[in-house]
Formats: sequence, structure tokens, C-alpha cells
Amino acid sequence: MCDGDVSTSAVRIVPLHHRWDLLEACAELLNAQWQRSMGARLHSLRQSSDSYPACLVMLDGEMLIGHARVSRVLGSRSAFVESVVVRDELRGRGYGRALMEGVESYARTRGFTRLYLTTHDKQYFYAHLGFMLSRPVQNVGTLASLVPMELLHKFCRTAENEGHGEKRMKDNTVAPNANPPPPPPPPPPLPPPNTVPLTSPSCPSSLSPSSSGVHPPPPPPTPTPSPSHSSFTSVPPPAPALPSTSWFPLEQTLEQTPYTDNRGLPVFWMHKNI
Repeated sequence: MCDGDVSTSAVRIVPLHHRWDLLEACAELLNAQWQRSMGARLHSLRQSSDSYPACLVMLDGEMLIGHARVSRVLGSRSAFVESVVVRDELRGRGYGRALMEGVESYARTRGFTRLYLTTHDKQYFYAHLGFMLSRPVQNVGTLASLVPMELLHKFCRTAENEGHGEKRMKDNTVAPNANPPPPPPPPPPLPPPNTVPLTSPSCPSSLSPSSSGVHPPPPPPTPTPSPSHSSFTSVPPPAPALPSTSWFPLEQTLEQTPYTDNRGLPVFWMHKNI
């Protein structure tokens, strides 16, 4: 999808659920870009409705030119745009710009104020259309037609609170282990053996401890550890190293991104206020 010149007088955007006769042609257009079983593709396209997601097709006269899917973003008046594609043989003629302008017009008339999208390699094209780099958001997809939005909002807040609670618990459990108590001092040495001479068998009463009143000397005092030894034993072991985060860039640019899709491929998040 590159910028170019195209006459928009005959180009229009219509929801697929208003033109079910284009269902199979739309599935073939998408499968030419992203391979998927025809059954799964048709099932996905049949989810198109005014309750979202809405599959929008671009027609030039009656010829199918492109497709884009619009769904709600949870907790905001924003829409998420995905599966943007133009027929391969018609790229480079401005149909990509016309398709995105049609999507913006469709979303604006339905009360949306911002569009989000992701791209693997067209970040410069979307930047040329006014999109800027953004943080990831959660799109509702087909849940919008199955679950009330109020319940989805509540679920989103609960999950967020649980995440903060888990973080607080982790901080509280890690903090005490950061400074373990010093080891106990060494035990006192054993007292020296009794130095009183053995009683002679011929004089049992003259040297007997009970009769002479002589007691063994008291044990020496417990030696005080030297300052160097004390400082060595009181120093806690070093705290475990934090996990490396060098794989996570500090910020997203048009040249690099910290985000990946569900296949692990780098993906750029962008948004535009409409």
C-alpha cells in the first residue's frame, strides 16, 4: 500500500454485512495475503456486524479492491484496525490511502475518536498518513457481540488490580530476603581438663578435693572475635542479580520496536486521532 494517484469518485467503502455477495471474493483476497483455511476465513468474515467487528470492503465500481476490519478498543472511544489489504496488482496507485481515509470516515461517523493499528513493515506508510507510535491496547474483537461492554470493562479493571496486587506481594516477599541476619557467634571453647593430681592410694584423704577445699581454676573467658573476623561474619551475602532486560528496548521508534505478535515477530503499534 503506497501513496499514489487514484480517483475516489468511484471508490467507496461499504460494510461486508451489507454486501454478503462479496463474501467469497473477500476471503480469497485475504487468503492471498495471509494463508488460512477457507472455512476459518469465511467463519471470521461472517462475524461482521454493526455491533463490531465490522469488515469493511473497498469497491471501485463493483470491483473489490481492498479490505479492513474495525473492532472496538476496550475502555475507550477508540477503534482497532486490522487486516488492511489491497489487491496485489493494484498497489502503488493510492488505493491504500483511499482505504484508510474511508476507514477513518466510517469510524468518525460512529463516534470513535482514535484509531489504533499494528504493522510489521508499513510503519512509514502509516506515519505518512498521520499515525504515530503508540503503546499496545486491548481490542474486543468478536466479544463485543457476545458479552456486554460493562462486563468487559469490569473484567479489565479486575485483571489490572490483580496484577498490581501480585506485584505488591512479590515486593513484600523479596524485601526480607535482601538483608539476611548475620550468623550466630561461634560457641565458647571447652574448659581445660582437671589439673588436680590423682590421689595416691596410700594417702586417700590428704589430696582429696572434698577434704582439702582446693577447686579447679575457672575456665578462661570466651575470646572476643577480632574486628576483621566480626566484620566478615556480619556482612550479608550479595543480593541475587536482577533478570536481564537488555532484550527490551527503552522506547519504540520507526526503526525498532519492543513489541511482538503472537508468532514472535516484531510489530509496531501506532495510533491516530480522528
